[in-house]
Amino acid sequence: MKILILGNPGSRRAAEAQNVLKSSPELNSADLEVQQINLFETDHIESSPDRVFVIGGDGTVRLAVNWLHRQSWNCPIAIIPAGTGNNLCKGLGFPLDLQEALQIAFHGQGQRFIDTISITADGESWGQMLQITSTGLPARITRRFDRWRKVPVLCHPVRWLGDRFYRWLAIQALLMETRRNRGAKVIIDGEELAVTGPAIFVGNEATIGGGFTPCPQALLDDGLLDVCILPEVSYLEAFSLFREVSAGRHLDRYPDLIYRQARTVKLVQQAEPVLVDGDVLGSPEVLEFEVIPKSLHLITGNPN
Repeated sequence: MKILILGNPGSRRAAEAQNVLKSSPELNSADLEVQQINLFETDHIESSPDRVFVIGGDGTVRLAVNWLHRQSWNCPIAIIPAGTGNNLCKGLGFPLDLQEALQIAFHGQGQRFIDTISITADGESWGQMLQITSTGLPARITRRFDRWRKVPVLCHPVRWLGDRFYRWLAIQALLMETRRNRGAKVIIDGEELAVTGPAIFVGNEATIGGGFTPCPQALLDDGLLDVCILPEVSYLEAFSLFREVSAGRHLDRYPDLIYRQARTVKLVQQAEPVLVDGDVLGSPEVLEFEVIPKSLHLITGNPN
């Protein structure tokens, strides 16, 4: 059996996971042919493997899926979680324990097909996303989170605190942001809406960093995008909204909130940061999304 391992060597957690993988008896079996690739150094390979192991967090998985999309071959993917949030694995119900994930990667006989989302920014393809894109407050909070976790003396405490530190930054943003509400135009399956609020979410999966659940009805394999547009809120209302979105209870509690399901979405905004699958990518003015149903083949532990 041929195995291709994709990872980000710049990630400390991914490097630790790769060390565990290298010491596993399965990887050292004479029956395996193993190739390891740095996503940032190799554009493509000619030989098709039987399985691909992707080691990393949500951002690395998205990069790996886009790398695989450029290849001339297809094969199933096993995700070995080694990120800060690992929200995709949580949403899929996959184990977060490294040893359990490795056992599924090597021996899993089940399969699951999930949707991916093509995303275009200002007319330029950003490839595919798997989970959720957000603009507004969440993107700005995540940008601050990324800055804090890159500070040498603070990086380990920030990573250890994880969601708790992200929530602290969210509360700080609610206290200090003077422009929480931003205007935008959203076109959902051809229906145009002019909206104002603190955040817009376009989701394939329910959750986002910090343990928030902005798209609670989203399913990874229903062929639909979930769009959640938070309503314009006052200073005091922002804290209540924060609590309800955290628990996924906001859909029925805010009459001005917009929640739709669609196959295509176009967002026109003032240029500001955009959060895609956990990574802040740029500040486009126009974003376009289209669902690609059941286009990603995953390895699972359950053959049923």
